[in-house]
Amino acid sequence: MPPQKQDKKKGGQSAPRTDPFIGSRLVLGLTSHNINDFLPEKDIALVMFYDPNDPQCEWSKKHFLKAAKTTVRENHAYAAIDCTQQDELCETEGVTSLPSFKLYSKGKVFGVYDRPREFVYFTMRKFVENAPLLTEPQRPKRPC
Repeated sequence: MPPQKQDKKKGGQSAPRTDPFIGSRLVLGLTSHNINDFLPEKDIALVMFYDPNDPQCEWSKKHFLKAAKTTVRENHAYAAIDCTQQDELCETEGVTSLPSFKLYSKGKVFGVYDRPREFVYFTMRKFVENAPLLTEPQRPKRPC
C-alpha cells in the first residue's frame, strides 16, 4: 500500500486532518505543525486536549462530537490534540489535566474548561455559539 500523501498548506505546514480519536470530519486533529496556522483563521475554535487511553477522555469524546454536530455559528471549528503524541504542544498550551478544553478566538485563548463531567455537549455548544469575537485592541487616538 503506498504511503498517504501529506496535505500541505502555505509555508509547508501540514493541514489538519480528522482527529483519529474523535473519528469525525467535524473535529480536526491539531499538531505543533498546524496549530499556529489553523487557529488564527477561525473566529472561534473549541479544542479538546486528551489522552486516548483515559476513560474520562472517552466519556467527554461523545459530548464533544455531539456539540460539533449541533453547533450553529459562522467560521467556527472543533479540534482535538492527542497529548500522548503532542506532549510538548500540550505543555506549551499549559494543559495540566486531561481532558481539558480551550476556547480560542482568532488564535488567542478566550476560555478554559477543565471539569469534564460538568462540560457536556449543550454547554460546549453554548460556549462556542455565544463567545464574542476577540479583536485586536485599537490604538488610542491622539488628542488634537
